[in-house]
Amino acid sequence: MIPLLQREVVEPGWLSLGEFLDMMAISEMTPGPIAVNTATFVGYRLFGLLGGAVATIAVISPSLILTFVLLRFLARYQDHPITGKAMAGIHVAVVILIISAALYIVPAAIIDLKTLALAIATFLLVSKTKVNPILLIFLGGAAGILLGT
Repeated sequence: MIPLLQREVVEPGWLSLGEFLDMMAISEMTPGPIAVNTATFVGYRLFGLLGGAVATIAVISPSLILTFVLLRFLARYQDHPITGKAMAGIHVAVVILIISAALYIVPAAIIDLKTLALAIATFLLVSKTKVNPILLIFLGGAAGILLGT
């Protein structure tokens, strides 16, 4: 989703790459899907409050419709063996897409040795401890200010 969002908002000139990365960081800190947060932000930035509302509705509507249709289908066929196999394949695909997005955005986010060190420290804290991710976001912001990254 991140490469698609970047192409859709940076290439037309709605946001610079730096603004896009800042928006990604803010979107990760706020509740809701990243596409909805992006649409709301870009819509608001370009056309004010009404633009933000219309962009949000435009992004949410197809997913809501598809979800309702799929839920009716899955409710009817949830015990079928093919449904379980399909869901297992979807789980693998989602993990690969998350890894792909991370590999895509890391080169743009890691701009120097300070940010690389901060990224490694954050990864180790997330993967090896039970530190609250929200706390790490605030600590990352403070470290960015203190380190001048």
